[in-house]
Amino acid sequence: MIVPYQKNYQKIVMGLLSFQPDLHDYQRLQKELDWAVEARQTEILLWKDQNVDQFSAVMILQEGVDYILVRRVSFSPSERSGHSMYQFLSAVAKRYPERRMMGTLATQPLITNWQRNNYYERQTHEEHSE
Repeated sequence: MIVPYQKNYQKIVMGLLSFQPDLHDYQRLQKELDWAVEARQTEILLWKDQNVDQFSAVMILQEGVDYILVRRVSFSPSERSGHSMYQFLSAVAKRYPERRMMGTLATQPLITNWQRNNYYERQTHEEHSE
């Protein structure tokens, strides 16, 4: 389930973002979060696992006119399965149905794999429904 960022989630977001190799340094991590909170057309979303009732991922998005750019995405180590990541991306895509989801150099491989997975699932579903 997607949960929009609130100030009282700051430590959770920082904890999840700290799994990113380039954000191990506290000062760098704080700058990244400050930028995301203050920047226009930027949104921070958390992913809450309803089965365990805890946050397991964070995504920083930058909104364009016809696209959503996934700038950062970070999952807790226990949630790095393709299924959890794809669920989060699918929920974000449903949140922005009129916009194309894109990634940075770091996040595009995940976006591409998610798109490929969706394509294959649709093809399989269409084959079984004929």
